[in-house]
Amino acid sequence: MAAVLVLLLATFTTYAQPQANVIQQDTALYSAFESLYHADSNVVSILHLGDSHVQAGFFPFATASMLQQQFGYAGRGYVFPYNVAGTNGPEDYRWNSTARWTMERVIDRYKPPVLGPGAIAIQTQAQAPALSFAGKQDGTMDNNFRKVQLFYDAATDNNTVFSPDAADITITDMPFPGTPTIKMATLDFLQTSQTFQVRWENTGNLPFRFYGAVLQNGRNGVLYHSIGINGAMYQQYNDLNSILLAQMAVFKPRLVIISLGTNEAYGRFDPLAFREEIDKTVQLIKEQAPQASILLTTPPNCMRAVKKAVRKKINKKKYRTYYTTSYYPNPYIAMATQQITGYARQHGIACWNFNAVNKAENRRFAGGWAPDHIHFNTKGYQLQGQLLYEALQQSYNQYLQVKKKNQVNSDDRR
Repeated sequence: MAAVLVLLLATFTTYAQPQANVIQQDTALYSAFESLYHADSNVVSILHLGDSHVQAGFFPFATASMLQQQFGYAGRGYVFPYNVAGTNGPEDYRWNSTARWTMERVIDRYKPPVLGPGAIAIQTQAQAPALSFAGKQDGTMDNNFRKVQLFYDAATDNNTVFSPDAADITITDMPFPGTPTIKMATLDFLQTSQTFQVRWENTGNLPFRFYGAVLQNGRNGVLYHSIGINGAMYQQYNDLNSILLAQMAVFKPRLVIISLGTNEAYGRFDPLAFREEIDKTVQLIKEQAPQASILLTTPPNCMRAVKKAVRKKINKKKYRTYYTTSYYPNPYIAMATQQITGYARQHGIACWNFNAVNKAENRRFAGGWAPDHIHFNTKGYQLQGQLLYEALQQSYNQYLQVKKKNQVNSDDRR
């Protein structure tokens, strides 16, 4: 973990803290900061919810690595077999299976009423489905674990779970709301490991769904869960709010970071409707997890790409068509940013205006954009993650000053 932090910090030149890189209404995070202050004796769960900016993992894992270096590392957190599902995901681990699986996501038009805490599931008709997990030793995250929690629905109560390396297997009914056959299998290991295998038997002919797993190492510190779905929007998480209910029940977060708004800005954008969707998400989290602090983030300074065909004369009779791409500001990105920051300010919720940070740090992000200028490349996402950590660290230092001042005043009154 230390090596990862050094690598991340060495990737970027040290700059003075920019004025824009602050968290607005950061006192709303003091409850989460109090938990981090005592992270040496507790596990502090953090949920980072988002879209494609989060799904690949580079952005949240940069933030997670630095937080865990400072406050302790409690485990890898949520993992999902994205490669088995046929989509992109974090590169520091891999799943394998001999069964044939199909993917179900929150963004799909036709989807089941329950998708679990990851907003994604894989489904198979195999009668004895098996999965294996392997963390990469040189990965960006430490994948060592002593406990694995598996979330699944076999559509029957008569199935049996086998894992050859686990010392003990405990089955828990309905770890989150849904069908009565949803289970959590907890695998306990005598020694730390980076690999495991699991197989379910007697599952019958009904669809078997797997919702992902949580890896823990048995130590105190930060447990950072990253949940991102390509194309996701606030409205989709709200329409299928069983996902948010599952996240609050399973992760029990002390801090929820929400990085959404980009996809809304590339459709028919309605500012008031967008603001209402933000409120639905926030209110549900507050209702289900009143102990959790919430941090809203704004989208990057994304552009619209316009391709233009240019015909060039090669000789007297032949022409060749070339295409040039021009990038223009997307006005809906600015509108989405205004709605997020305005809502946060109105309701006293912490907000990291990354859109403003992205503009202020445009030179550092110059080589960090992907060709579509909507997403970043690996370097760009790691820089974004570092900047989020720096903003959190600045607010945390202010919290420490307030805490120290309150302690002094309390001592003076005695």
